[in-house]
Amino acid sequence: MTMDFTPGEREALGRAALEWALRYFDAAVEPPVYPTVSAGPLASLVSEALPQDPQPAAEVMAQFATLAALGRKNGHPRMFGYVQSSGSFAGVAADLLASALNQNVTSWRSAPSATAVEHQVIDWMKAMSGFNPAGGGILLSGGSLANFAALAVALRASTDADLNQHGVGALPGKPRIYASAVTHMSTPKAAAMLGIGRDAVVSIPVGADFRMDAAALRTQIAADRAAGLHPVCVVANAGDVNTGAVDPLDAISGVCAESGVWLHVDGSYGGFAAGAPLAPRALSAIGRADSLSLDPHKWLYAPLDAGCLLVRDPAQLQRTFMQGAAYVDVIADRDMSEFAFWDHGPELSRRFRALKIWFIVKCHGARAITAAINDNIAVAAQLAAAIDASGDFARLAPAPLSIVCFRYAPAHLRGNRDALNALNRTLMVDVQRDGQAYVSNAMIGDDFALRACIVNFRTTTADTAILLDTIRRVASRTMR
Repeated sequence: MTMDFTPGEREALGRAALEWALRYFDAAVEPPVYPTVSAGPLASLVSEALPQDPQPAAEVMAQFATLAALGRKNGHPRMFGYVQSSGSFAGVAADLLASALNQNVTSWRSAPSATAVEHQVIDWMKAMSGFNPAGGGILLSGGSLANFAALAVALRASTDADLNQHGVGALPGKPRIYASAVTHMSTPKAAAMLGIGRDAVVSIPVGADFRMDAAALRTQIAADRAAGLHPVCVVANAGDVNTGAVDPLDAISGVCAESGVWLHVDGSYGGFAAGAPLAPRALSAIGRADSLSLDPHKWLYAPLDAGCLLVRDPAQLQRTFMQGAAYVDVIADRDMSEFAFWDHGPELSRRFRALKIWFIVKCHGARAITAAINDNIAVAAQLAAAIDASGDFARLAPAPLSIVCFRYAPAHLRGNRDALNALNRTLMVDVQRDGQAYVSNAMIGDDFALRACIVNFRTTTADTAILLDTIRRVASRTMR
């Protein structure tokens, strides 16, 4: 009994997997976007005792194909549900190669070429987002971990106390993190994981455009300092995932500079749009941030998972994350780099995430990527305009990037918030089950909104027209 395949068995399984992937990309543009499936029957498809003996690889592949057909098609051009990966095939091919290499990218010693590729990819992402070219960074699993790591770095940079040794009890005062009222859920979650508590996150008011009030931020920081509290950082949005709002980064960076407070920009969604002609001009101030989170698996169109943290001062990463241990000591000669990723981030084991980004940028080029992002913004603007011109839809928020929040609002229900909320809650699920398009939701004040996120290079205005027609058709059935 062996765990290895023969060359013939490897070829058969490898070809079957590749052929499935090729067929899947052809089928990914066909409905249904969301399968008709229930939890019980799906669980029964995979329910079996622990396999003790090998099963034929062809049968395993066939079972996978059955299960895959019962998943949501995240690459479909009418998958409007979330700010997520639409999946470039170049990245898919790279992920296969990265898994075949199976390199643990902990340090240059463990993976010399993978380490060199990651450093190069970090430089490219600094250029694409407009971040400080002298900064450094590291790839992580996604924006949530990047935001966590950023807050950890900001916390340690806020004091001369050795927090790594003594913990947050060594802080000179109760910590404060300033974020807008629509900050991503990862911000309070990071505060909880860092041991300073969700109460440390101070919500700064936003205007009707959902952008942080920089004047209110300045006042809050000054008041907290006067009260003996300890300002740690400001978390500003470069693309809120509810509406796409971009905070006034130039004004906020000015407040942070005056106050001596770290500025972290959450650009997980909008950071890569900085170079797009149709993007909000506020993104041009990203270069003033002390740290920036990015998600290549959002608007760089990379397959999951791929996140990134960039910092203006790379030494701050080491100050936060360096931890020695005999079993990871780097013993190098003059021809070897002593660089170790474990000194720059929270992970030890790390897969070769940079390869798919490297493939995508090289296979498509930065101009094509930026053009695709710009097209997404244009399609969102056209959807917003179509909603505004309609008699049965209402837009509920500005659409500065590529998210449009709206609701179905027939004339006889206008002014009846409860009825409109109830109708649109039902419509969202019914549209998802219909299979022609997929939308998610957001709360805009007290109004339940359908949320269309356009972050797929395959999406066109024809797809948004089908979305509105689908909602109308489903609504006529629902309201009967």
